[in-house]
Order: sequence, then structure tokens, then C-alpha cells
Amino acid sequence: MKSSLKGIVKTFLNLQDMQQQFVLATIIETSGSTYRKAGARLLITKSGKFYGLLGGGCFEADLLEHAQEVFKSRKTQTVFYDMRGPEDLVWGLGLGCNGAVKIRLEYLSQENNYAPISTIHAGLNLNQKCVVATVCDSTHPELLPDTHFLISNDQDSTEAGSVPKAIYDLAIKTLNSGTCLLVTVEIDGHKIDIFMARILPPIHLLIIGGGPDSMPVINTAQLLGWNITVVDYRDSYSNPDNFPDNVFIVNSRPEELADKIDLCKIDAVVLMTHKFEYDLGYMKNLVESSVPYIGLLGPIARKDELLRMLENPSDDFIKRVYGPVGLNIGGELPEEIALSLIAEIQAVVNNRHGNHLTNIVDNISIIILAAGSSSRFGALKQLLEYQGKSLLKRSVELSKKIQCLEVLVVHGPKATKCQREISSYNVVNLVNDDWESGMSSSLKLGVKSVSPESKAILVLLCDQPLITSDHLNQLIRLWRENPDNIIACEYNDTVGVPAIIPNLHYDAIKKLKGDTGAKKIIRNFGKKVIVASIPEAKFDIDTEKDFAQLLGGEIN
Repeated sequence: MKSSLKGIVKTFLNLQDMQQQFVLATIIETSGSTYRKAGARLLITKSGKFYGLLGGGCFEADLLEHAQEVFKSRKTQTVFYDMRGPEDLVWGLGLGCNGAVKIRLEYLSQENNYAPISTIHAGLNLNQKCVVATVCDSTHPELLPDTHFLISNDQDSTEAGSVPKAIYDLAIKTLNSGTCLLVTVEIDGHKIDIFMARILPPIHLLIIGGGPDSMPVINTAQLLGWNITVVDYRDSYSNPDNFPDNVFIVNSRPEELADKIDLCKIDAVVLMTHKFEYDLGYMKNLVESSVPYIGLLGPIARKDELLRMLENPSDDFIKRVYGPVGLNIGGELPEEIALSLIAEIQAVVNNRHGNHLTNIVDNISIIILAAGSSSRFGALKQLLEYQGKSLLKRSVELSKKIQCLEVLVVHGPKATKCQREISSYNVVNLVNDDWESGMSSSLKLGVKSVSPESKAILVLLCDQPLITSDHLNQLIRLWRENPDNIIACEYNDTVGVPAIIPNLHYDAIKKLKGDTGAKKIIRNFGKKVIVASIPEAKFDIDTEKDFAQLLGGEIN
């Protein structure tokens, strides 16, 4: 709980009477693989203690030194840690985490009303999704750096008229995007760098049944900073003296549940009365709710019998009922079962499956564009041999090394011959009969054919032979951390393919015409593009001279 936003705010409130100065460290931008993402916070005291984690202990000690400078100057600082290669060994940290973070250090005192942590506290008290918008840099005479706005969908929760429309509109988009964002906006001709931080209410867990086995569940949920309500119909099991102070206790019979608990604000329910008739009674009062997770203790046969005795529960409700509860981790002790249960709730609420991270297959479709006529080369490039394999086969083998949803290959002239070349691979072969109209037709065909589960496409050409699986995995790692952004290669002062384009841009792809492709999408959505420096992407085979250079090892 101490690392959660709720925990950091609680720590601040507990320390406020004894200490009048703090520094709040906030990650405002990341690139690559990092321990925490944008929006993570760390509270630092003048004595050098910190609450929370930003780098898993990697750079916290160095961050404390910068914080002391902020205490002295009382001015905000921004520090940057680049851990994407061996260069960081030079300046002493030797982290090698393959990522970079930008951190904003803000001075908090009574003089500035302890903003923004006081603003975050107000946001958490709203008990709804909201955004704390922080002006980081500005040339606007009225919107000065360190100005903070609290914005939510609820107009009553947003100070009327106090938020410029451009910032308000961007905040609402941030609410819906699912990510925190550092952006530049223009207001009255002035450029403003502003950090949009989403503030999410903690998961609210309702435990129905206050028996002894509820305590391990409560203790585990408290570590995560969740809000916890315990309901029981028995006086002895709904006695507040039996539970921690911050657990809300309600005495309620099944038929009273909806009257005593606002189920719209509950994220997960676990029924653990251990009495079939009472679990059934509470279930009947949950049928009309929209609670994402309803967990039942006991074997699957018990769950099936409870569902059978309900009156025509909807398919949607049945999908939200879990039993036996928990992830399959071999739990037997009450504490192990609680760990398994809480992990399952965390996964369901965050729309995850709870798989091993090492085995995760990304919902990303790889589209290999191989429908070109090779007019400048004079022969079909796709079938040119390099190091014993055709360029087409090499690109397919490269794609199959990636943990992806599917690989689609778009063919043009001599489609049958090209398909025969890769017939031993499990790929989706697409024939673009309109290939002569240009690249846009191939890209549109690929997008039209991807699986409905596809969250993004990785666009790959077969005439970039220097691209490796490491390069593609680098792009995918960036996309995992920034799923709403286009991820593209940067080379030769330009940006292009290979590139990952999220599904929210599929409609824009379908509107392309002529010999335009991914590069046009990248240009059109420039502000939503994150680049990875991959100089190898600059070499592609257009002419016989290019191919001769490749074969001769003359590529620089």
C-alpha cells in the first residue's frame, strides 16, 4: 500500500503535522523498459526518507541528491535517467534496464498548499476516474509552471471556468485513453508542456462473510491499498472490533444488500459465508448488478448449482461469476488461497488473463507487404536469395520468431510462386489483385484481414534484410508500454517501417489511396508516434546495385 497513490497520500497526511516540507517525484515520461510508468509517484522528506518506488531501487539514491537541491532552491527540477545501453555505466549507475525515464521533482510546502499532492488527495476523494493536469513548462503569462488542475467527467467535480478548454478537452481524452501523457498544447499563441496524470480510485472489494478465513484476504488486499467492505448477516461476524480500522463493516441480510451497499461502486465480490442458502440469497441480489468479478468459494459443482437455482441469469452475469476462485498456483493454506484470489481479481479488473509474462503472446498481427512489382530492380525481389534463403522466406522466419497473434503475407505478381516459397510456414496468405494501384491497397487488404482480436499491426517489408528479431522485439516492448501510440523506426533523419500501428488507426489506413502506406499514417499522427533508433532500417533493396552491396558486405 505504501507504493500506491493512496498509500503515498496517506503517508503525507500522517507526516504533515511533523514536517512542513516535502519533494514529490513524478515520472512524466518513459521510453523502453522501465520499472514504473508515467504517473508513478515518490514522496521524499527533507531528512532523506522516501515513500514509494520509481526505479525498483535503481536510481532512488541518486534521486535523493537531486531532491536535496530542490529543498534548497524550492524550485522544480526535471531529471532524466537513460538506461538503454552501456552508456549509463559511464556516469556510475550501471543500471542496464534498457529504458529511460523523465522525472519531475516538485517542492511542496504550506506556501503552495502542498500541491500537487493535495490535488491528488482531492482527486482520490472523488472516488471516480479523474486527471491531475500539471503545467511543466509554459510561455503563457497566466498558465505558469507548477499550476495544477483537477479534472473529471463530472462537471460538478471540476472547478467551473477555471480550466482552459484545450486542457480540459485533452484531460477528458486522457481519461478515456488509459495512459498518462506528457503533451504540448497551444493556448493563445503560447506553447505549454503539460503532464496529464490519471487518478484511479483503488479497487473496491466486497467480502460477504466475515469469518476467520476473510482476514488473509483483507490483509493481502490492504497491501495493495484496496478499499474493503465486509458484509455479514451474523452479529458476531460483523463486529467492527474484529477487523482493522479502515475496513468498512456492514450487517446485512441477503435481501438488504442492494439497499445497504452501492454495488455500482464495487469492483469485486467474494462470497464466503460457507452456507449455501445464504450465498444463494446474496447471489440473487447481485444478478442485476454490473460488478466485474463475483467469486465463489468451493468446487465448480457448487458454483453450477448456485447458478442453476437463480432465475434465468444472463450470459453476461454468468461470465462474471468465478468459481473455484483464484489462479492456479497450488494454494492450500488460507494465506496462499488469499494470494491466488487477490491475483485473479487484479487480473480480471485490469482485463488480463493472469498468464506467465514470459509466455505472453501479444495481440499483434504482423503484416508482411510483399506485393511490389520490383520495377526498379528488374526482377521479383521477394525471391532473391541472401545467405541461402529468399528475402521472402527470411522475412517470414523473422516474423515467426516473434510472439504474435498471426502473420499475414500480402502477395502481388507471381503470387502462386511466392506462396509456394513459404508453403511450409503457418501464415495467412493474401493475394492483392489490385497490387498495381500501389502500396495502400496491400496495407488495406492486410488490415481488413487481421483477426478481430488484433490490437495492432506490425508492418514489415521483405526488402529490409538487416532487420532482426531484436529490432522487432524492441518495437513491441515500446508498444506494450504505449499501446495507444504508433511505434516507428528512426533512421537517416526520417521515420518509417518496420512500424507498429494500433487498431484505433485502422480506419485511417482504410482511407489510404495510391502508392502510400504506413509512412503517411506516421506523418499524419506525428504527435502519437514514439520512435526507436534503428539505423539498420535505412537499407532496403531497390536496385541491383543495392543487392550487390548486400552480397558483398559493403553496407555501412
